[in-house]
Amino acid sequence: MRINIVPSVIFLCGITLLTACQQRRKVEPSFYYWKTTYRGDSTEQQYLKETHAKRLFVRIMDIDNQGANGEAIPVSPIMFKEPLPDSVALVPVVFIVNNVLKNQSNPQLDDLAQKIYHYVERKVKQSGKLYFSELQIDCDWTDGTKEAYFYLLECLRERMDEAVMLSSTLRLHQVRNLRSSGVPPVDRVLLMCYNMGNLRKYGSHNSILDMQEMELYLSEYLANYPLPLDVALPLFNWSVVFRDEQYAGISKKLDAASLNDSTLFSPLQEPMLYRLEKPMPQAGLRVGDVIRREETRIADLTIAADFLSRYLPNNNFTLVFYHLDAGTLTPFSHEALQEIITCF
Repeated sequence: MRINIVPSVIFLCGITLLTACQQRRKVEPSFYYWKTTYRGDSTEQQYLKETHAKRLFVRIMDIDNQGANGEAIPVSPIMFKEPLPDSVALVPVVFIVNNVLKNQSNPQLDDLAQKIYHYVERKVKQSGKLYFSELQIDCDWTDGTKEAYFYLLECLRERMDEAVMLSSTLRLHQVRNLRSSGVPPVDRVLLMCYNMGNLRKYGSHNSILDMQEMELYLSEYLANYPLPLDVALPLFNWSVVFRDEQYAGISKKLDAASLNDSTLFSPLQEPMLYRLEKPMPQAGLRVGDVIRREETRIADLTIAADFLSRYLPNNNFTLVFYHLDAGTLTPFSHEALQEIITCF
């Protein structure tokens, strides 16, 4: 069932637009595509059309130390079973596991940059596109890997046409801790406004979208970030499993309907928490396991958009929803997403 925009949500967005007279920014909507196989899907194509998305941020591969000798190699690269539609441009995205950057010499990083770029070029051609105008690197770099990551970005830049933009993802802690995190040598950054809470902590909280964390890390710092900013917001939900109050993973077998089945689960006094009363070996779950159901709702996205609109510069930017998947999109109507875009 799709969620309808409640009047209060529309009212909140309307107030934002009426009172924030200084906001004259243009928002370009887009989506991440984070699956390992691309096939055209009519539902997904309709969302691109209805939100007027002109670009699609496609995860090309992960880079991890999984080679035979522990070297960095492409992991789970995307396979294009069909070409991307002519109506959207492709922005290739490469996710680099932070450990890849540890103990790497400059020649090794230079070689890695060359391999990444050539691999991306081949995958772009497989997608049916002749070129791309932006390459995005996704990495949660740390103080210990900052120097290596920034050097890798510089090596990539040297291989790219001057007309192609290089961008990097940005986490909340890298905004607040600007002095220690540094500023990556890229043209733009994309602020990832999800997975911000403590996923592994037991209790009743939403680690996907936590406004307290957002305010703590961004309210005094975002407006002063020295690079042009794009923003990503979540559309996904998940079920987090705890065993003896210890994090045990994320279950893809459990949705909200499963947790509301009283023959299997009992709700705890704390909201969002459910205890399993019967074994579910097919899902790898035991009696007594506690599930925290974390969901992203339109009201949550509206509050986040209203908050961000107050601190983002008045520049044009891209708003990327994570991610383009028919099942993930089910709770969100086209109109609902358009209202979120309008909030900026």
